[in-house]
Amino acid sequence: MNIHPKERFTYLIQAIKLVYYSSPKWTVINILTTSLRGFIPLLLLYVVKELVDVVAQTVETNGSNINLTEVYTTVALAGIFFLLNAVSGSINALVRERQAHFVNDHIQSLIQDKTVNIPYRYFEDANYQDIFYRAINEAPYRPGAIFYSLLGLLQNLITLGIVIIILSTFHWSLIPVLLLAGVPIILFRFYYSRKLYAIKKEQTEDERKMHYFNRLLTAKDFAKELRIFNLNDTFRDKYVEVRDRLRAKQWQLSKNKTAWESMVQILSTSVLLIVFSVIILGAIKGEISNGSMAMYFLALHRGYAVLQVLLSKITSLYEDNLFLKNFFEFQKISLPSEESTKADFPSPLNNGITFNDVSFKYPNTKRWVFKNINLHIPSGKTIALVGENGSGKTTLVKMLAGLYQPSNGNIKLDNVDINNIKHEELAQNISVIFQDFMLYNMSASDNIRFGNVKRPFEADNIIKAANEAGIHNVFNGLPKGYDTTLGTLFKDSEMLSRGEWQRTALARSFYNEAQLVILDEPTSSLDAFTEASLIKHFKQIIHGRTAIIVSHRLTTISMADIIVVLKDDGIAEYGEYQHLMQTKGELYRMIESLK
Repeated sequence: MNIHPKERFTYLIQAIKLVYYSSPKWTVINILTTSLRGFIPLLLLYVVKELVDVVAQTVETNGSNINLTEVYTTVALAGIFFLLNAVSGSINALVRERQAHFVNDHIQSLIQDKTVNIPYRYFEDANYQDIFYRAINEAPYRPGAIFYSLLGLLQNLITLGIVIIILSTFHWSLIPVLLLAGVPIILFRFYYSRKLYAIKKEQTEDERKMHYFNRLLTAKDFAKELRIFNLNDTFRDKYVEVRDRLRAKQWQLSKNKTAWESMVQILSTSVLLIVFSVIILGAIKGEISNGSMAMYFLALHRGYAVLQVLLSKITSLYEDNLFLKNFFEFQKISLPSEESTKADFPSPLNNGITFNDVSFKYPNTKRWVFKNINLHIPSGKTIALVGENGSGKTTLVKMLAGLYQPSNGNIKLDNVDINNIKHEELAQNISVIFQDFMLYNMSASDNIRFGNVKRPFEADNIIKAANEAGIHNVFNGLPKGYDTTLGTLFKDSEMLSRGEWQRTALARSFYNEAQLVILDEPTSSLDAFTEASLIKHFKQIIHGRTAIIVSHRLTTISMADIIVVLKDDGIAEYGEYQHLMQTKGELYRMIESLK
């Protein structure tokens, strides 16, 4: 994929800004130390010339005309320059390492800021996943690579400039010959950089597949089923198939590149040998001294080496600039506005929640999850959402949580459109526990407190939420009580059962004390005794709050004030439990089928 030259220049400027703003002080220090490194190697050429001339003069006079002061001075200067070259290299490496930390931290911060604020729907969009994958793989090092390539250009241009001045004292024609030797190389490398970028972009989804199959083979989440169903060879074969497909294209490109680059290098080396021959001929004819010949040799060798590095830096700069497009493509993803004009969450919620002709379908699909739903959820009531898998229950509660926006229609809290309410207000007033709730490998106290981190921390409130969820006795009996780390990732951790994790998630929801409580299959992992105990106290726990529960369990459904049955992309039934059972409609048939 080609990028317009103007766009390339824009990315280059943006990359420099990224590096500079990560740490202005270290950026300036890096420029200064790199510039110094450009001058030092060329000073050594002059010292070598002086040494060779002093030795040659001594040999010509059979040792009768030795200027020891000149010899010692030249040797001392050589030592100083060698030491300065070594020390400056170490200091420059130290400076680069330090700045690299700042650059990486700055880029990671930008990625994190973007990732935690982009709308949730992007995480279920395959196109976004490609953009995100490319961004996180390229962004941490590409801006720094661009900056270091520019510094390398600066250093090598200084060195090459001095080399050109030295060579011009022998003959001006050496300069265009030296420069023209590099033209085929850089044109060749530009071409293959574009080819590599196109292939990498084309293979993004395959790379994601390869990493996914690798995760299936190595991650803890899949370890049980991998062993129980003997899926090791199946997933390994799929991994190898995708990997080999990726490697085959990349290997073919690399082979072609190496073959053609070798031919170009042979041409450039031949030109260099011709120039060497001219310098040797000049020394034989007595047109230059032995020291000058040595200096020209070293200058030409150094110049050619610097030119190679210079061309490599230009190529790297070109390639990094191509790939940096991935990061800025990710950064351009629009975020939802959080202007001061956005509304607050109605407090208290009086009328309730109203769905007006709400329809929804997932990104890049044509299938509607539900269409034209009209539903009113009265404030302070407990609503049970019932329906077969795929009927849209979880999708509906995700819209209420602000994770999805309706494809058509609107959702209003009292008279306020949910899309116009500030994100922070939604988080403060809506508490959600999904069926795939999170297991935080942190302290038991933190696992509950994460329900509302804005709430002032008080141990009594943590314990109260744990008691309401029936998990207090478990936490109180852990080695460090509520300070015990849960899970298996870290030392001195304690693992919980699935049911205990679910009660922990419920405690997190209860700790929020939000106006709207949404529970997706809240008792799916609980034993019958624990479920009965929780249901017994549930009405008391959520007293005065609006609750929406997604469940298939009869005990949970029956305690709801209103039941909503979803079927065939819409609402099939709506009403109280006893009434719906008496009418023997969809709810009745669903419950009878479970007997």
